[in-house]
Amino acid sequence: MVTESPRTTPRAAELLDRAAGLRADAELMDGYARRLVATAQAVAACSAAPAHTRPALTRQAAACRRAARQLRAAASVLLAAHPRPDAAPSYRTGRSSGRAGRPSGLPGRPPAAEPPSYDGIA
Repeated sequence: MVTESPRTTPRAAELLDRAAGLRADAELMDGYARRLVATAQAVAACSAAPAHTRPALTRQAAACRRAARQLRAAASVLLAAHPRPDAAPSYRTGRSSGRAGRPSGLPGRPPAAEPPSYDGIA
């Protein structure tokens, strides 16, 4: 008996949908950051608020902004690695500037930087 294995490579439409979802999530994170900053400013004007509240809100807003940047970067990488089917073909050779001999995971792309650390974010 032969069974068919599931498809492991997503279709272009699925990748475009995923990239759009990542960008939408990034917009949400930017909105949360704006709300946190506004709340921190309002708390600063309130003398009854605990002293640690404003710095904590500011750190959370910064974390939201970083998450939004990372989501946008992930969407860009996804789209760059899997171009739209109706896009013109690229004639790149697969080598990037001065990085010959180093594995990159993607042809023509330098290795990705390590993700930033979130140590110290409450």
